[in-house]
Amino acid sequence: MTAQHHAGQRLSLKGQLLSVRYVGPVDGKSGEWLGVEWDDSTRGKHDGVHEGNKYFGCRSKSPSCASFLRSQQPWDKHRTFLEALREKYVSQTSAADQEAIYFSTKQAEEVGFDKFARRQAELRGIHVLVLDRMRIRHRANDPDVDAIGSVCKEITELDIGGNFFETLGEVYDLCRRLPKLRSLTLDGNRFSVEDMLQIRKGSSTSIRTLSLSNVLLDWGAELVPLLQHHFSGVQTLAATNNEWSVASDAGGLPPGLKTLDLSNNDYTALADLSSVACSSVETLVLKNCTIATIVNTASTNLRPVFRSVQELDVRHNKVAVWNFFDQLPASFPSIKHLRTTGNPLYSNLRSHDGKALAAEDGYMLTIARLPSLETLNYSKITDKDRLNADTYYLGLIAAEISAASTDVGAADVRERHPRFGALCEKYGEPTITRKTIRADGEIDPDSLAARLVRVMFSSGTLVWTEELPKSLSIYALLGNVSKKLGVLPLRLRLVLETDERDPVSSGPAAYEGPDWWCSDSDDEDAESQDTLRAKEAQGQNLWAMREVEMRAGTRALGTYVEGADARVRVEARG
Repeated sequence: MTAQHHAGQRLSLKGQLLSVRYVGPVDGKSGEWLGVEWDDSTRGKHDGVHEGNKYFGCRSKSPSCASFLRSQQPWDKHRTFLEALREKYVSQTSAADQEAIYFSTKQAEEVGFDKFARRQAELRGIHVLVLDRMRIRHRANDPDVDAIGSVCKEITELDIGGNFFETLGEVYDLCRRLPKLRSLTLDGNRFSVEDMLQIRKGSSTSIRTLSLSNVLLDWGAELVPLLQHHFSGVQTLAATNNEWSVASDAGGLPPGLKTLDLSNNDYTALADLSSVACSSVETLVLKNCTIATIVNTASTNLRPVFRSVQELDVRHNKVAVWNFFDQLPASFPSIKHLRTTGNPLYSNLRSHDGKALAAEDGYMLTIARLPSLETLNYSKITDKDRLNADTYYLGLIAAEISAASTDVGAADVRERHPRFGALCEKYGEPTITRKTIRADGEIDPDSLAARLVRVMFSSGTLVWTEELPKSLSIYALLGNVSKKLGVLPLRLRLVLETDERDPVSSGPAAYEGPDWWCSDSDDEDAESQDTLRAKEAQGQNLWAMREVEMRAGTRALGTYVEGADARVRVEARG
């Protein structure tokens, strides 16, 4: 290993950041090579394994994050912290060196420019420094390093993401020189924490806001111990895009941590975050993960309970079924604010019978499943919103129960909608028109369905169907039909078409009784057309379907119809 390059070294080549993971020979190639892991995980050609030989490991899980490079490269030049600070914030030209400014022929008087330049050089009035991707390499023995404290004594927020920090000690040495620092962003740095225990515990407890996105530290072995040992005072933590799939079994998070952003990680279930469930986090952001369920059925993890979480953001995940939101109150008993847009569930909403639902329906069905919710997707839920959502959801459940043909099916519907009981207590149980099927296959006579009749009306080419109570009078039935057709009731005639047949004589021969059925006949249902034509030619009796006129009166529809279905032809009176 050469003195110029070493494992863990941070470099930049043509603006592309990388970490040296290996220095040495490569089989089949001459000379010394650098095995590097690119920050851009799509830039490489392998993951440290080349032609079957593993030369080094990478932090990224990407199969294309690594490459081999020759050490003689036009590496981008690094800067010290103060050099980067002066380059970005301090003007190198004094006011006296500025070219004179003229308005027409009169020279403008530049008042206060020198004073402003001096203030800027001292960073007076500046509290936030953004020095990301400035190729900063910090060492405790850098020239003028002691000047950092006096120049940056008022700095409260510092962003040094995407730089050349290689160890936690380098980060600590820089931050300890900023006495008022409260917010620190280290995104995109790939520093090692192996020297963690060599640094005094609690050295950075003044930091309240910390960002460790895309640092690719291990959650349990590196990140959580780092927080416990050095950043125990943090209240807001952003740790996105770290390729984590599990955040569990790692001990406690800082007791004062209230806001946690774990977006763009690889979680598939909320149970993957069991260590977060045991924390005091109140706002949990999980955008752009692959979360689809509360508990992954393929694993043995138990259902977590996030007792302190009041605000949850699961936008742009993989939630595709309502069961996720049905289980949410049990896992988040204190939830008040929820954001859910961008999940596949809302892109293809359907009712139980396959009818398409609008986006507004999805909004209401989400609210109805979460009784403690106060805002959804940043919109405040009013009392009217809650009433509309609850009653709409209750009606859909009732319709689904009505469609169930057995008691077992109805019980299954109730089980799939755990809010049904509470909604019934609050608003009263809805009317359910379920056709209960008994063991013998018949409809239960005590059910509401047994007191209804399904009537198919026909008027010319117009055909429609209605489900009506058998107790409905013919007066009322005529009124319904006349309203449908826009015709006065007295101008209509209702004819019930039955399935019974009456004999019709086509000649002088007298009726001799019904034809007897014979078991030897090839046709068990009816005589052949040839036989009927022969009988008609001989003047014998034929059969016609019986029709009954339903005359206007108080007589009930059920006295005309025996079964559950009927056909009624609507005619105009002559």
